[in-house]
Amino acid sequence: MEGNAQTFYFNKQIKGVNLPTEIVHEAVQDDKGRIWFNTALGVYFSDGFLTYPIPDDVQSKLANLVHIFKDEDGRIWIANKVKQPKVFFLENDTWKEFAIPESLDSSPMKSYYRFVAAKVSGKYQFVFETENLINVGDGKIWKSFSYKPDQVGHYSSHNIGPQGLVIFHNKQAFRVDNMQLVPFQVQAKSEIPNVEHIKFDSLSGRYYFLGKDLFGFGANFDRIDSVIHRRFSRDIYSTSNFSGLQVAKGKVFFFYNSQLYQYNPTSGFSLEIDSYDMLKAYHINSFLVDRENITWIITNRGLVNINSLAFMNFDSLVFLDDEVTAVTELSNRSILVGFNDGLQVFDGAEVQTLLGEKEIVGHPKFRITNFTTDKNGIVWFSSNLRGLGRFDPKTNQLEFEPHPEGIFANGVDVVGDSLFIMCRSRLYLSDISNRKGQHFKNDITSSILNELELFDLYVRKVGKLTDGRLILLHGGNPTVQEGFRRGKNYLTVIGFDYLERGNELIIGSENGLRVLDSNGLQYLTVNGEKITRSVYSLLEDSNGHLWAGTDNGVYIIRNGKVDHFNEKNGLSGLEVNRGALLETSRKQVLIGTNRGLSVYLSDQETDLLEKPFTEIVSLAVVGYEKDSIDIENIPYGINNVQVNFHAVTFKQPNNLVLRYKLEGYHDDWQEMVSPRSNSLTFSNLPYGTYRFLMQAGLEGGVFSEPISSQKFRILRPIYLQVWFIILVLLFFLLVGYLFNTVLENIRRQVLLTRTIDQKSKQVLQTEDQFKNVWESSMDGLMLSVEGGKIIAVNPSLAQMVRKTVAELEKGFVKDLFYRPEYYLESRPLIASALNDPNKHAGTFEMRMPLRGGDRDIELYVSRLRSDYEGKNIILSVFRDITGKKDYERGLKVAKEKAEEASKVKSNFLSNISHEIRTPLNGILGSTENIILQRPHDKELVSQLEIIQESGERLLGTINSILDLSRIEANKIEVHYRETNVNEFLSKILMPLKGLAVKKGLLLSTKYETQPLIGLIDRRLFEMIVNNLVGNAIKYSEKGMITVRLRQVERNLELLVEDQGIGMSPGFLKNVFKPFEQESQGYGRSYEGTGLGLAITHHLVQILGGDIQIDSQKHLGTKVLVSVPLGKK
Repeated sequence: MEGNAQTFYFNKQIKGVNLPTEIVHEAVQDDKGRIWFNTALGVYFSDGFLTYPIPDDVQSKLANLVHIFKDEDGRIWIANKVKQPKVFFLENDTWKEFAIPESLDSSPMKSYYRFVAAKVSGKYQFVFETENLINVGDGKIWKSFSYKPDQVGHYSSHNIGPQGLVIFHNKQAFRVDNMQLVPFQVQAKSEIPNVEHIKFDSLSGRYYFLGKDLFGFGANFDRIDSVIHRRFSRDIYSTSNFSGLQVAKGKVFFFYNSQLYQYNPTSGFSLEIDSYDMLKAYHINSFLVDRENITWIITNRGLVNINSLAFMNFDSLVFLDDEVTAVTELSNRSILVGFNDGLQVFDGAEVQTLLGEKEIVGHPKFRITNFTTDKNGIVWFSSNLRGLGRFDPKTNQLEFEPHPEGIFANGVDVVGDSLFIMCRSRLYLSDISNRKGQHFKNDITSSILNELELFDLYVRKVGKLTDGRLILLHGGNPTVQEGFRRGKNYLTVIGFDYLERGNELIIGSENGLRVLDSNGLQYLTVNGEKITRSVYSLLEDSNGHLWAGTDNGVYIIRNGKVDHFNEKNGLSGLEVNRGALLETSRKQVLIGTNRGLSVYLSDQETDLLEKPFTEIVSLAVVGYEKDSIDIENIPYGINNVQVNFHAVTFKQPNNLVLRYKLEGYHDDWQEMVSPRSNSLTFSNLPYGTYRFLMQAGLEGGVFSEPISSQKFRILRPIYLQVWFIILVLLFFLLVGYLFNTVLENIRRQVLLTRTIDQKSKQVLQTEDQFKNVWESSMDGLMLSVEGGKIIAVNPSLAQMVRKTVAELEKGFVKDLFYRPEYYLESRPLIASALNDPNKHAGTFEMRMPLRGGDRDIELYVSRLRSDYEGKNIILSVFRDITGKKDYERGLKVAKEKAEEASKVKSNFLSNISHEIRTPLNGILGSTENIILQRPHDKELVSQLEIIQESGERLLGTINSILDLSRIEANKIEVHYRETNVNEFLSKILMPLKGLAVKKGLLLSTKYETQPLIGLIDRRLFEMIVNNLVGNAIKYSEKGMITVRLRQVERNLELLVEDQGIGMSPGFLKNVFKPFEQESQGYGRSYEGTGLGLAITHHLVQILGGDIQIDSQKHLGTKVLVSVPLGKK
């Protein structure tokens, strides 16, 4: 896109640059990244932190007009252009004067000097020009050549070509050949051009040529193959020309009495970088593209730089208004631009106004919110109070249909042939074939609200998803707390814009950039970074990059990271409007903001952020001149060290990040963002050896390699130095020796007294503890000596024998018993334990005839290590266990009685059951016989069936009681036989299936292990099955009974599940107790004894298995039995 009045973001508040004047002639960058400025008030340089003047002894010798340049070795040269021939150069940060022989200066006016230094083939060549001489030399030998200024002109530039140094003037050029001047002429196809600058581009292999109204390139140093640009120079009405040419990272920058131009060899596109609106300078003096790709523009009215040329901006100098509210591309590649109160077509060079006047701008009453194009190329748009707009690019016909009630139209979207019109809280469905007067007839708001169960809906955008549903982007709604709502035909999301990428639905909302998936709305996270600003518009460009227009510029998600652009780095404004983010067919991205239209030029953006130039300049002790203190031996009293460094960058708005570490002091790297100074001070450092390391980078960029200073050392303080410590030690040793004798005697006396007091205290504590135990013990305690003399007893023993402590302590051990001979009878047993060499103690249970009565006593005796009157002391402990013994004897008697009662009960049950079962079998047999003989007497058969059923129930009850009796008497024996368990279970279930059918139940059997052959006790297994399945049939009135059988490892699992009456959680606790039923008394619903589950539980335990019951009232019961299979 080419056009006039485009602008870029010019930065006048340049970081670290503060010049004393607006008049700047030149700028040069040295090899350390510093920028040198040639101003009307002298030469200055900046390191990105501060601006510094050159030394006064140099500046004082310079004229008000100088020339500054850098040679091939990186030296910075300053040469006077008037007054006197003075030349200085900077080498290793030291200024040196270059001597110009007086004989070379024959200029009477001293109004014109030019100096050139160039290194050719490893040797320096110098050119010094005056008003009438061109002097060529190597610094020692000079040759002078006269010339006519009106024929040669003034110096323009110099370059080293294939054949050596070439000096360009604005009328003629010369080549320096072996201290001779040889005319040099660049050739062209149809003319003899006057070239004043030549630069070589190593990327393309081209030479670029610049002269007045001439810019071209060629493959050779002395020939132009193609002229790219003409008629760009301006008539500046000056005796001097201002021109420059530079190749930077594949782009070519040039000017000649003009504003700055940039040529892109890849696209062939020439871009004018016009700074007039910022600086009001008709032409520029010079320019510089630095190592960070920052473009510096130098004029007589100030200095600006451009951090990025990626955005070309257009504002009200071109358009109706600064704010661009909507953009779209027409079929002829021109751009339709919408404003608050206007509509224009922009083809890059000219603007056609379709609607609006520049005198009436800014009011949003007729704001154009968005454009949408149908399949016929018709552009539809919303225009607030004007309603729905329609523009036909072929005929330039423009028409509006306002809402019948005067409601603002705030959006329109084409979906196929359908046209959705958004008017605040209403949504209308029309057709692209409808014309004016037909678009607001079909209000579909109610049907959407009903399906989505909403009260209102402020729709901003409508689209169609790949699954066929319509997506509605709408404003905040308190009934949609989750931020979205799904319906059969619609999906509503609170937001401004959406983008469907594969399986992702990306939403631009008030809260940021989010993703809607099965888990709901979540923030889109890229490498740990989220966009939380309000996102008004979304775009996926042809490279697959995701653009998000926000209230703080535009974000681009690409290559796994998020890049952010706003006014500070080139965008025209901060707020990107809802309908103003578009990629054109030319692959250019248009961004409409509140302050203009930005065109993104992808070829102008460089992904790589250059590393800042880093250098440690000096180490110094604070308060002392450099080199006045040996940094390898810094006294402890002045342990404050300052490090001066360079971390040169001019990139904005990226913040400079400084990482540093003082080895010996820091364990980890320290980080500082946007440091305000290029020095660090470390105060009160401990003694030790240190080394300073640092690296620098820009936020979002890479860091420079770490650099380090030389080591420096803080000496120990005087009180920690060896000689001082030895001296102090000797002094204290002498003093200590003088007091040692006195102190030692005092110490020994104090220690002895303390030891005696401590031991006495310990004895008293021990006596108190022993006395408390002796007095409070529930056991009887006695100390005696061999021979039976009692030394001491405690109150508990005195109470046992019904005597006082005083009485016992006067007597002998035999006095404890009412039978004194008991002492002599038990003495040998006790003496054998005391004489045991391993224990010298023993414990005995004895029935003692104490004077207080016969008692069961647990006696513990032990021989102590101390003696009394030369005899061993014996400790005796009497513990009364009479109650314990009586309790044990009572338990034994009770157990014997219980066993006898159980035996009597079992015999009774066996006998009485036998006596009842014998006549009962006769009754049942006779009853069955009569039924068979008289089947036609229905009344008699009915009576007999009642007798038969009651008898069978009684017989079953008796058999259950007998089984339980045999189980409790441990008379059940287990006999394992190899059995086909599936077939055996089938036989058991055959009669039970008949019972189930009679009750209208379905009995289902599933054999999950095929075949299932193992060792089982058939009798016990049959009893378990009959009980469980019988209960299931008994307590079920409908449904199905399921029996499952399977083998799990070495276990047999039987599952019986019914849909019967079930059991309550309270009854499940007692389900295995005999004679327990949930329904009791006269309200019983089902007959039975309550023995089935009790017998089954016992049988499962006998088989070593486990039974589990899961039941719910009115839902059914599930019983799982697991028993181990027998082993051969």
